[in-house]
Amino acid sequence: MTANLVLGEITALGDTIVTLLSFLILMALIKKFAWKPLMKILTDREEMIHANIDKAATARENAEKKHAEVDAQLIEVRTTASDILNRAQAEGNEIQKSIIKEAKEDALRIKLVTQKELELERKQALEGLRAEIGVISLEIAEKILGKEINQAEQQTLIEAFIEGLDD
Repeated sequence: MTANLVLGEITALGDTIVTLLSFLILMALIKKFAWKPLMKILTDREEMIHANIDKAATARENAEKKHAEVDAQLIEVRTTASDILNRAQAEGNEIQKSIIKEAKEDALRIKLVTQKELELERKQALEGLRAEIGVISLEIAEKILGKEINQAEQQTLIEAFIEGLDD
């Protein structure tokens, strides 16, 4: 039995040595054939991830710049629109004032023309009345006096009568 025990211990030690040697050989083979390609793949992936992060950061910076530019343009457009609106309102007010001024001038001109026309018509009416009154007064005077009145006497009578009307 002692012989079996010693033999079993040796076998376990031998298995351990064989396993250890197999492991070391396998590690050497992996290092020689698989480690470098595996590390290259991992390094390439790491570089790709860093490149993608850099691209994303650049894209974000560009987007922020574009956003700032759009905001600036929007402010400029709003300012321009406000200026245009203010100018249009000012021009509208000026046009309104001009139209009102022209209308007042036209009304005053029409009033003056109308007054002149009325004064002219009044004068013409008075002249017509003077002439008619003169003829009527001459006829009345001839009938009352029973004689014909000459031109000078007629004129004197007409002027005296008209002066009495003006008072």
